[in-house]
Amino acid sequence: MSRAFPAPARSAPAAPRPARRPRRAASRAGDLATADAPRGGASSPHRRDPPPPPADDAAHRVVTRRRSCLALALALGAAPPAPLASSPARAAASDVAAAYDGYAATYDRLDASAFATDVLGLDSLRRNLLARASGDVLELGVGTGLNLPGYDASKLSTLTAVDISRGMLAEAEKRAETLPHFARRLGEGGGGETSSSAGGAGDPRPSRNPPSISLSFVLADASRLPFPDASFDCVVDTFSLCVMEDPLAALREVRRVLRPGGAALLAEHTRSAEAPLLAWYQSVTAAPVRATAKGCDWSQDVLGLVERAGFDVRRAEPSLLGLLTTIEATPRP
Repeated sequence: MSRAFPAPARSAPAAPRPARRPRRAASRAGDLATADAPRGGASSPHRRDPPPPPADDAAHRVVTRRRSCLALALALGAAPPAPLASSPARAAASDVAAAYDGYAATYDRLDASAFATDVLGLDSLRRNLLARASGDVLELGVGTGLNLPGYDASKLSTLTAVDISRGMLAEAEKRAETLPHFARRLGEGGGGETSSSAGGAGDPRPSRNPPSISLSFVLADASRLPFPDASFDCVVDTFSLCVMEDPLAALREVRRVLRPGGAALLAEHTRSAEAPLLAWYQSVTAAPVRATAKGCDWSQDVLGLVERAGFDVRRAEPSLLGLLTTIEATPRP
């Protein structure tokens, strides 16, 4: 008779394991840094996170990004985009003269506007530069005479104002008549054609005020100045180099007419050396900007031109993200 053995007891079914809670997707920069880190703060044996950058490096990157964005914003507002273009051809001197004759009556609406003088700081930039002028001074591209009120009369002996446009010179003479520290002296100017308020040659006329600075206006091309060598202690140019037919020739003429130890004082539009993206944009938009900005080439390397013309640069001060520069230079021996 067989022996009956009891059937082994079945074990109770195991309780179902709770479903793993899905990890929350990392959505912020901080989550990305901690999403894979083990709990409890222990370091993973298979992974090493790079050390955080020094605070000063991080701050530098933030400042650089902001400056680049601001530079691009300024550039986009200054000119329409254009395809890559070579350096634009400059207008002939006669064409520049004719164009600025037409601009003369309304020119100050642009260069003397509140935006130009206050927001862009052009008025302060001009005055800081003109405060360094002394002795016998030549100003190139005097235009409508915006610089005339900024000269320190106690430092100047004479002032000769040159422009290629007869219309601009007429406007400058009108402004000079409102300034008591100038005595107009016409009929001189080293061989150039002097202008009168009527736009032609004239005879010397006495000033109504006691003369402190002898002032003369000369119609001439800056690249062919009608003055002997070593005629001036100082040559000033503000924002006219960009419209000249041959700016390098003009700077070489500046060097020729300066006396030994004299100074060239320049405030100019230039290619930015502070923001590479902005400098690239200046280059590719040079042609349309010239067409819409009274012939100004805002992409030229002014510092390079000054050095090529035979000057030693004593001081160069960029402003407005490098779009503008003021330069003080002396003729190289």
